[in-house]
Amino acid sequence: MKHEVGVLVSPESQSQVLRSILSQGPYTPLRLDSIDDVPQYMQGRESGVLILDLDTEQVTNAALRELKKKHPLTIIALSGEHLHPDLEESLRHHIYACLGKPADPEELLYILRSVFT
Repeated sequence: MKHEVGVLVSPESQSQVLRSILSQGPYTPLRLDSIDDVPQYMQGRESGVLILDLDTEQVTNAALRELKKKHPLTIIALSGEHLHPDLEESLRHHIYACLGKPADPEELLYILRSVFT
């Protein structure tokens, strides 16, 4: 069974790399252009998984809190930064895992296996 995973990562080259990694496993990557696309991605789904780039997407604690309140969503974050003090609440409560950039394929696939089991 293929599991669909939303990918909200910039630039496009990094997004393509992630989609290629996901295609190696039982995952179907779905490209999202902005955080505003998440409700459409979640339409008709009982739950969802989103890979979110914290370095390029302008997200706030409030935005992620609302997203999680409205949708049963597992968020896997990517970041090249060591700290995101402005997202402390989200990192503690709303983000399932935060991986370094560039994403390590084995680590990402391991995290996804844990989400879908």
